[in-house]
Amino acid sequence: MSRATPRTRGTRQRLFDAAIELIGQRGAEAVTVDEIAAAAGVAKGTVYYNFGSKNELVAQLLEYGMGILLEALRGPAAEARPGADVLAEVRGMVGRALGFIEGYPAFVRLWMGEQWRAGGTWQPVLAGMRAAVLAEIRAALERVAGKVPPVPGHDLGTVATALFGAAFMVGVDRVSAVPAKPAGPAVEAVVAVAAGAFGLREPADDTMSHQ
Repeated sequence: MSRATPRTRGTRQRLFDAAIELIGQRGAEAVTVDEIAAAAGVAKGTVYYNFGSKNELVAQLLEYGMGILLEALRGPAAEARPGADVLAEVRGMVGRALGFIEGYPAFVRLWMGEQWRAGGTWQPVLAGMRAAVLAEIRAALERVAGKVPPVPGHDLGTVATALFGAAFMVGVDRVSAVPAKPAGPAVEAVVAVAAGAFGLREPADDTMSHQ
């Protein structure tokens, strides 16, 4: 298969941008190909030329956003430096997750809306996305566990799920507020889930102490 030209990549990006905004607002089932094409400033046939169908467009849109999120979660390798606070990597991951929610609100609405739609068309894609995110979070927790054992009875898979849920709920709540709530206390509220699982107390001078 030949590589996409810059023009083709630009067209696909416009379609992604238009689709994510429309679908994030109204849901994938309610948005038509005609509406996506009009919002992107292209002919209806261009959608089919680039993606084949609306379902394929949405599937690739979900995968596209997930790639950005996973890259954000992995973050810079320098964060895992010797002598750092054992929760520094988790804290950085949570901060970047909240940053992603703030930067891509339409994608988050699309993801969350389709995630809870029973029997939705994109459930296999969404299941893979969720598994990939949880794997990244669990890997970070396992690195913490290599330094500090978790409190007995705390399963790292369950803790990863709790962090995932907390980060998205706190992140959405933060950006929905007017004005937006500060990031520091939001990050620390989520990190507290991991701190509790490892029996760690947050430093007295962290951002949670500054209201």
